[in-house]
Order: sequence, then structure tokens, then C-alpha cells
Amino acid sequence: MRISEDQRAVEALPLRIMIIAIIAAVSIVPAADALESLRQSEFLKRAEHQLDVITSTAETLVMEGPGSARTLALDFGSDGRARFSLLVLGDALGGPGMARVMLALSTGAKMLSIADDPPVWMRGDGGSGLIVQTPAFDLRLECTLDGSMDYVLAQVV
Repeated sequence: MRISEDQRAVEALPLRIMIIAIIAAVSIVPAADALESLRQSEFLKRAEHQLDVITSTAETLVMEGPGSARTLALDFGSDGRARFSLLVLGDALGGPGMARVMLALSTGAKMLSIADDPPVWMRGDGGSGLIVQTPAFDLRLECTLDGSMDYVLAQVV
């Protein structure tokens, strides 16, 4: 049946176009949510990997001994809902986070990685934990001797 020969088909055309537009509009929201979920999942996997790289590097440096050092290029950037808020490495001597690397996210969630094989004391220049507030940075880790105890000095370079 051709449109030019059937006037009813021409009259039904705006209704068909409107139905197609409604179906397309309703489909956009789930597709956008799926894309956001995929973005967030990719960011969280990348962040977890970088935290593991930091702790495994600190463990390696302690095993190598004083004087060993590495510089890591890190990027915790994200465009999704969960974004970088703060990174804390280590703590003061005797503090609860001496061997911890903690990433705080904009959602309030926190990701942790512990350098415990062997146990590693990480700290910043001031003797307490290093706090980083930018998502992309170079991190220098150096094993240093403090009296009779090794520690990993963390610095943003």
C-alpha cells in the first residue's frame, strides 16, 4: 500500500513519528546511566591499581634498603560522579595509618591499600602523613633510615 494512494497512511504518519520520538526519549536515560556506570567502574579499577602500585613500590623499596627510590606518575582524574578528593600516604610514627594509602572520593567513599608485606612506615617531609589534593602528580618514594628504623619518605615532585 502506498502513501500517495492511501490518505489514512498520511494521517497516521505524525502519530508514528511521535511514538518513535517518545521511545527514543525514554531510551536516553537508561543509556546515559549505563555510560556513567561504565565510567565509574573504569575509574575505580584504575584508582585501585594505582593504590596497589604505590604500596607494592613502598614494600619493594624497604626490601631494597635505604637509598633506593622510585618516582611514580599518577593520575586519579575522572569525569564521573565519583572523583578524586584527597590522597593520604602514611602517618606519624605509631599512628594508625603508618602503612596505609587512602584515597577519598567526592562521594564520601574511601579506598585503602596497606603496605604490610613487609610492613612499611610511610610519611611525608614533616614526619606525618603526606596529603595530596591534586588528582594528577608525580610521587617520589625513597627508603630512608631513621635511627634503626627504615621508612619510606613520600614527596610530590
